[in-house]
Amino acid sequence: MIIKCLKGGRVVDPANKIDEEKDIYFGDGKILNFSDQSDSKDIEIIDVREKIIFPGLIDLRTHLKYITSEKGENISSLTKAASAGGYTTIMLMPDTDSRADNPGAIQYVQDRINNEALINVLVCGCLTKDASGEKLAPLGSFREINVKAISDCPQSIQDNQIFAKGVEYASMFNLPVIDLPRDFSLSSHGVAHDGPVALKMGLGGYPRIAEELFVQRAISVANSLGTRIHLSSISSSGSVDMIREAKKRNVSISADVTPHHLFLTEKSISEYNPNFKTSPPLREEKDRKSLINGLFDGTIDSISSAHQPYEEHIKNVEYDLSPPGVIGIQTALSASYECLKDEKNFSWLKLISFLSTNAAKILSLDIPSFESGKNANIVIFDPHKKWSFNKSTSLSNASNCPFDNFQFNGRIEKTFMNGHLIFDSN
Repeated sequence: MIIKCLKGGRVVDPANKIDEEKDIYFGDGKILNFSDQSDSKDIEIIDVREKIIFPGLIDLRTHLKYITSEKGENISSLTKAASAGGYTTIMLMPDTDSRADNPGAIQYVQDRINNEALINVLVCGCLTKDASGEKLAPLGSFREINVKAISDCPQSIQDNQIFAKGVEYASMFNLPVIDLPRDFSLSSHGVAHDGPVALKMGLGGYPRIAEELFVQRAISVANSLGTRIHLSSISSSGSVDMIREAKKRNVSISADVTPHHLFLTEKSISEYNPNFKTSPPLREEKDRKSLINGLFDGTIDSISSAHQPYEEHIKNVEYDLSPPGVIGIQTALSASYECLKDEKNFSWLKLISFLSTNAAKILSLDIPSFESGKNANIVIFDPHKKWSFNKSTSLSNASNCPFDNFQFNGRIEKTFMNGHLIFDSN
């Protein structure tokens, strides 16, 4: 057995509340106990002094329209980009060309993943057939094929009765429902936050209340039925306030936020650049600050990339006509670190919890850690290395990134999956 030792790094392991300098040993794809290797002479030493070492990241929400695309994003390019972002597990939303609303379609996607993916890719099943919001999908059969969550994302079920029945049905199989809260009757023509920037630019508004009404719906359903609901891509300060109060009442609600909503505001769209068009939209500075506060006080549980790739000819069109969504799987950690590192409550334990540990808890996955016997899914991060995301550094086949040419402070240096080196920035 070839044994490797990451020597001299700062180890961050939220599951065990470890944030200290120590050595990590691994071999045969597993984390090894130091005491069992201390006398071994056949060890490959990797110097990681002044680097941050943490378990592989987990993404709750990743989109991939075409599983086998030759020109656009596909399983291979997606998972390469994810590995460069420090991810070793991602959750694929059900809006693929083979809609994940039945066991056969899900199995097809899983088979492609098994053949082409560089990392662990989970498939999220549809809550309703064809994500149409009308008839429930056969949720009972999903659990048998390793589906970990249910969602119609990026759609949101508009019928309250269907939503409540779907949540109750999913709970019978211990499957959390992931909801992207949006009332379309209040935002059907909305392409930007309903504020002064959209008004000045002549763009249709997507108001906070369109999100907040469905956040309250999710809280009420979760409370009434005693079931789990996860709210994805929270963007409004009002949503944060409602989730905070619900958690005080022990409602089984959880939430995530994207790096771009933590980092950017509505001012970013002022030049009609479609790479800043997202759903929900980028909002005002008070919303951005509320999201950050919500992360640090435990109201918001995790950070998800909401990676949504488009080919250039589809995305780079007139702002009104461009579909919402940006890529972010490769930049999520760097953008989150850049945004949060100067906050008074920042710690590496919290950041990795937001990007890994808490997502595992929401999906009832094995909690990533450096305990002996765990899979050797390991990330080495250099906080001193500057880098820019652009076409030369991107591993994605898409280019619709809001952080294009932005210089980050801190970069993923290496990612290991089951002990194998799958990304090396050098």
